[in-house]
Amino acid sequence: MASFKDNKRIFPLAGAIIVFLLSFSVLYLGKNIGLSDNGDFRRVLLVNNMEYANDDNYYYLFKQDYKMNVEGRTLWEKMSYLCSDNEEEDIYSSPQFIIIKASKLMNFIANTVFVKDETTYNIAYLAFIYILMLSMAAWGIFTFFADYPKKLRIAVFIIFIVMFCDAGYILYFNSFYGEPLQYVSLMTLIALGLLIYKRPTIPKIACFFVSLYFFAGSKLANVPYAIIVSVLALSFAFLRTDKPYRIGIAVSVILAACCIANLYASIPAWMHNDTTYQSVFFGALKETETPEKDLKQLGIDEKYKPLINTHAYMDADEYPIDITTPEFQKDFYDKISKTDIVFFYVRHPIRFVRKVAFSIENASCLRPLNCGNSETVIMDYSDRYSLWSDIRVASRFLYNPIIVFIIALIMTLYVVLVHIYLVKANKGANAKRLYLIMAMYVLIAGLWINMCLPIIGNGEADIMKHMFLFTNFMDIVTAVIIISIVNMRRRGRIASLAAIFAVVTVLHIEPPKETVEFGTYGGKPIKWDVMRKYPDGSMELVTKECVEEMEFDDENNRWETSSLRQWLNSTFINEFTMDELARIMPKNNEVMLTYNDRYLAQAGDHTHFWNATPKEVADLGETAYRLYVDDMIYIPTLDMMEDIDVNGSYWILCPYGYNDKMQRYMKNDGFILHTNVDNVYGVRAAVWIKGGE
Repeated sequence: MASFKDNKRIFPLAGAIIVFLLSFSVLYLGKNIGLSDNGDFRRVLLVNNMEYANDDNYYYLFKQDYKMNVEGRTLWEKMSYLCSDNEEEDIYSSPQFIIIKASKLMNFIANTVFVKDETTYNIAYLAFIYILMLSMAAWGIFTFFADYPKKLRIAVFIIFIVMFCDAGYILYFNSFYGEPLQYVSLMTLIALGLLIYKRPTIPKIACFFVSLYFFAGSKLANVPYAIIVSVLALSFAFLRTDKPYRIGIAVSVILAACCIANLYASIPAWMHNDTTYQSVFFGALKETETPEKDLKQLGIDEKYKPLINTHAYMDADEYPIDITTPEFQKDFYDKISKTDIVFFYVRHPIRFVRKVAFSIENASCLRPLNCGNSETVIMDYSDRYSLWSDIRVASRFLYNPIIVFIIALIMTLYVVLVHIYLVKANKGANAKRLYLIMAMYVLIAGLWINMCLPIIGNGEADIMKHMFLFTNFMDIVTAVIIISIVNMRRRGRIASLAAIFAVVTVLHIEPPKETVEFGTYGGKPIKWDVMRKYPDGSMELVTKECVEEMEFDDENNRWETSSLRQWLNSTFINEFTMDELARIMPKNNEVMLTYNDRYLAQAGDHTHFWNATPKEVADLGETAYRLYVDDMIYIPTLDMMEDIDVNGSYWILCPYGYNDKMQRYMKNDGFILHTNVDNVYGVRAAVWIKGGE
């Protein structure tokens, strides 16, 4: 009898079971977690004849339960209705809806068996399908590596468990976003690609193209890349020479390309309009220094200049020009296409590179940071099983634009040069070698396309979420690099790890901040970082650590009336000496206003847009609704965010623009999020003082 370690069947099966149990535990071991709606759920629910069981706070709380409409008298009629679509116009189609309908049937059967309300829908059944699909993909990948040395099997298993079962990926399973189907379809494509390489058969190839169709339809922005993959999949023909097999591949490629192209043709006009609007006014033209010239190059009338820096999902009264008129339809939507935007960037390559660099910087996190994870705590940000997410952020390696560009260029040049060498050396006849070259082209194409496409296709709006697939590809590239390092000889492995360690170390080198002691709290001197020094000797300081943890307020996010501001200017400075108090200078702080408080604005013409990275958090703040408040003691301001040390989770001086009860805060991983004002976070005080004598 074969031992456990030598049994090639046990490793893939055991690994798949572990992936299934781990993924399920991430979502349901303890309090249920998932992702809240950011506005995308409504159209998915509408198509599938579903609705919220409770509409309260669905933007900020994960919802486990929904309602599905059930019509018909007989069991068959009811099940047929559950599989039907809402027939309203302008509702798009997607293979994602097949998965949702399957989960509806599972809910209906469970409700019938357990005598529950037949309209009850628990999203756990949808998550179950995604987890099962991911586990099957894991089984395929583990099956491929079952014949490889033990060290490679262990490496692949650890990579999959740590990297691809991370909560950043799995949390999407408890949601109606397209990303979970995109993710499991991509992982399935990888598994099938490996299994086809190992032993090509028509059923495997058919499954590959079905998975490709699901991948393309999960997010319609995937269609261009999916068509490229379908063409490169002709390389399957290298692996066998029999005629029926090659005919089957040709037919599969043609059918896949037609079905995928049909997905793109089915995109409704409103979706094209929204993405085109954002690609132009919140993308190519955002923060332009030459608006008139750029509008002319795009063929847009200069009268639409006021729309620059606006996006497609603002309230109607925030637009300086009505964008719903037939005139705007004719002048803009009927004239501008994504091709025009591509040619515009060709004429402005430096701007395009900067935009792509911005996108890469926003690809640092797997999950959307504007979505809550908890059923009970608004905008709670779960850290459950997030080791890989933490490593991605802490290393600063996988979202540094320079490093990403270098990795992509090196991989591209390597594959192209190897291909040229094999052709010239007449060594390209080896079928499996050619197949591997095509597979690398598929990976590289995915990396480049998903690096550049989001900014072209949708501008900077919601860019962090739109970079999800690029982030996924970067993780796949990272996994390939790790496996390659494991497979190296010892000397090469040590050299590679040393090089990576050196780069990460360099990325973390920062000049130490000057610190001073000023004032006393709790009987101890307070240490401050010097944020700025002025010619007159005065300094702006922020406490080195959080001095307290407390609510921002118990009612709303207005800084000037907040309980936190009152505490800072009373209790916090009670132990300061008279000389210290005399050195404190008033500062005229710029404070952003929410949309509902815009009537208080002393300047600005739009709501302050949401951004989670310190470098861009103040983006367009100079034109947002704001007022000016004289402060003695305050909290870190937006202009400090790019330079301030993280040092914990603490409130910052910026409300969340679209909610009166949410304030922004620096999280201990360096992202700037928002949460309810009555939640408890750290307080770092800031002050402007005269120079010492």
